[in-house]
Amino acid sequence: MPSWNDKETSSEEECEVVSMDMGLMEEPDTTVEPLFRGQLELAHPKCILHQLRPIKRVAFEGPVTGRRFYGCPVQENGVNCGVVEWVDGPWPTVLQRCLCKLWEMFHEQNFGRVQDKEKFEKELARLKSEHERELAKLRTENDKLCIEYTKLVDDVSKMFDWQDGRVDKKVYQKQVEEEELEKKKKELEEKAMLEVQMEKLKLATEQRCIFQSQADIIKNTRKAMKAVEVDRDVLKKEKAKLELVVAELLKEGYGSKEKLEQIKAILES
Repeated sequence: MPSWNDKETSSEEECEVVSMDMGLMEEPDTTVEPLFRGQLELAHPKCILHQLRPIKRVAFEGPVTGRRFYGCPVQENGVNCGVVEWVDGPWPTVLQRCLCKLWEMFHEQNFGRVQDKEKFEKELARLKSEHERELAKLRTENDKLCIEYTKLVDDVSKMFDWQDGRVDKKVYQKQVEEEELEKKKKELEEKAMLEVQMEKLKLATEQRCIFQSQADIIKNTRKAMKAVEVDRDVLKKEKAKLELVVAELLKEGYGSKEKLEQIKAILES
């Protein structure tokens, strides 16, 4: 399709060209018309280059808009012969000028839309570039925050590990202190029991000594009493003998009677 810039000729020039050129020309843009479409049934006319039956078409470009014609059937991968034959004659000059004006207005409006589209695309590209820069910046900040977060998690983990180790150390120290206290308590109890046993042994020894002393005292006392009894028996015998001697002396009249009486009293006492 020719660009609209190539068609920025005056309406009069275009109309003149169309009015003078009623023969073959380059195929214009077309539109679909249900009442005029398909391939021509007649054997003639045929396209110049390919000698094929043409296709029914309706023009949709410039001053020929709405005109029916037979066009070359070769559309792709080949040379198009253009318009084989016009079915409708040229439109009146006034109508052609109006069509040219309408197409000119259309192209101007389309050009404005193209400019707006280009402006929009430029703005979109700028926004996209800014978005990519902001996205890259956010990704960098996100990576930085991830690194800081990871570091913070490690620090917190280390702190908890340190606290756990400190608690374990305190628990271990407390257990050691309890064990030492229990050990000292046991040693004191054993020492106290040993002292008690020693005291009991000492008391038993002293008691045995006391019992032995008592036994010795009793034995000695009994021995002494036995000796005293022996002495007493001897004295009794001596006394009996002395009494016999005194009695005999008294009978025989020896000595002083008073003295003998005193001796007798002493012997009887």
